[in-house]
Amino acid sequence: MIIDFHTHCYPDKIAEKAVAGLSGTGGIRPYTNGTLAGLLDLERSQGVSAFIVNNIATDGRRMHNVNDFAISINSANVIAFGSVAPFEESSFEELERLRDNGIIGVKFHPYFQNFYVDDPRVIPLYEKIRELGLITLFHAGSDISFDDVERAEPKRLKEAALALGADKGSDVIFAHWGASMQSQKVLDELCGMPVYFDTAFGLGYITEAEAKAIINAHGADRILFGSDCPWSTPERELGFIRSLGLTDEEFAGITYKNAKALLGRHEVDIR
Repeated sequence: MIIDFHTHCYPDKIAEKAVAGLSGTGGIRPYTNGTLAGLLDLERSQGVSAFIVNNIATDGRRMHNVNDFAISINSANVIAFGSVAPFEESSFEELERLRDNGIIGVKFHPYFQNFYVDDPRVIPLYEKIRELGLITLFHAGSDISFDDVERAEPKRLKEAALALGADKGSDVIFAHWGASMQSQKVLDELCGMPVYFDTAFGLGYITEAEAKAIINAHGADRILFGSDCPWSTPERELGFIRSLGLTDEEFAGITYKNAKALLGRHEVDIR
C-alpha cells in the first residue's frame, strides 16, 4: 500500500489553464493534464492506493468554488482538503461548511494566499480550525515561483503550529520535508515538534544527507509520503526515499502506515 499525502488537481474546465500557468511561473512541467481523471490514472498506475488532493483558495472570491470542487471529489480513496482565505470573515463559516460536508483538512499556501503564517490576524482562524478538529497542511519553506522566502520559514511555522494547538493534539503538517530548500532551519527549529512533515517535491531540492538527518532528528513516525503530483510523481519521489537506506519498518511507516493512522483518527479508513 502507498498513500500519497500531497497531490493537486483542478476542475476539468480550468485544469489546462491552471497547469499551464503554474508550469510557466515555476519553470516545471506537469506529469498530468491537471484533471482528477489524469491524477487518478497516474497514481493508480504507480501503485498508489489513496491520495490527498490539496486545494488552494487564492482569495475569498474563489474560496467557495474551490471548496465546492473539494466536496464534489471527496471519496473513500480520494481525500480532498479544502482551503480558506486567511483574512476573509466568511472563512469561519466556510470551515464549518467543509467539516459538515465531510472534509477533514485544510491547506494553506502562504505565497499564493499572500500572508505570513504567523500573522496575528490569522490566529482566530487557526483557533477555529483547532475547535473543529481539522487537519492543517501548510506549504512550508520557499517556493520556486516566488523570490520571497520568509512567508513560511520554519520559525514562523513553529508559531503557527503552536497557535493551531499542535502541542495539544491538533494535527499539523508541514509540506516539502518541513520547509522546502530550508533544511538546516528545519533541523534547528522544527525537528522534534509534534507535527508531521511530508516529502512532496523533495527530489532535486533536498540532498540524501539532509533527508536522512531530518528523519533521524524528527522521527520516521512523523513523516508522510507525498509526491506533489502533477509536479512530480510517486515513482520519482519513492525512488528518492528508497535511496535513503531506511529500514523496512521506517519505509512502511513513511509510505502508508503513518498516513493510515492519521486519517484513521479522523474517521477515514483506507483499505
